[in-house]
Amino acid sequence: MELSCFAPAKLNLGLWILGRRTDGYHELLSLMIPITLGDELRGESFPHLHLQYEPPQHFPRDLVWEAAQRLRAVAGIEHGAKILVRKRIPVGAGLGGGSSDAAAALRMLLQLWTVELSCEQLMALAQELGSDVPFFLLRQPALVRGRGERLQPVALELPYWFLVLYPGFPIATAWAYDNLRCPPGLQAEPALAWDEILAQLPKDPTLFERVFRNDFEPMLFRSYPELRTLRDELRDSGAFYAAVTGSGSAVFGVFESEQAARRAARRWSASLQCFVCRMYTQESR
Repeated sequence: MELSCFAPAKLNLGLWILGRRTDGYHELLSLMIPITLGDELRGESFPHLHLQYEPPQHFPRDLVWEAAQRLRAVAGIEHGAKILVRKRIPVGAGLGGGSSDAAAALRMLLQLWTVELSCEQLMALAQELGSDVPFFLLRQPALVRGRGERLQPVALELPYWFLVLYPGFPIATAWAYDNLRCPPGLQAEPALAWDEILAQLPKDPTLFERVFRNDFEPMLFRSYPELRTLRDELRDSGAFYAAVTGSGSAVFGVFESEQAARRAARRWSASLQCFVCRMYTQESR
């Protein structure tokens, strides 16, 4: 039996850094959505674990391998699986590719190995792998708090299209957090009427600019001024909102229609990786 699982990338529509906690991690608030840009995982039963990437990849910490090993240990599985990961999400772009691949591997292996875990067990395992992995198990829009582990799923359907630009270089998440230079201590969440914002967002695109920001941007723009240039060029090309996603390096613009996003993409199609996509839903696959 061969199984497959889609691993969507994510965008941080807004990302607020609320300070540095006593454990050294940063407290954050973010509205995150999955998008139709993604990787594809295929798996089949095999005597041992075998993992292959197309195109070939090498990671200091391979979250797919780690997810499979931890699930085997938790479930007491002795046999393995052959897993193929077809990569499309750029690495080190703030799009969550490694975390999404890990969550997709868990989903796929649960079925392949006929393992039953409670939602609490699965979420605890996901959290051990990385802060974004629980979100990718959810695979729906959510307000994300804490270091990323506290999820509040939200009802949100966006009719807009996104143009994601990868500038050609990765940015390490650890480096980005280190360079925020946040002193210890936390501030309150911004006072945002989320029920009203989420209800109006599909109908009022001006809310993006009025509500959202990414607190990584001032630091990132000092170190990588080309990211500011890309953000501004996306706005000049018709995006009604543009920002860095996560800790970078990808920059995205929000457009009224697929046609507008594809028209804007022609500006960079010869020089950068460009992805025209929309919000991921089960129906969009």
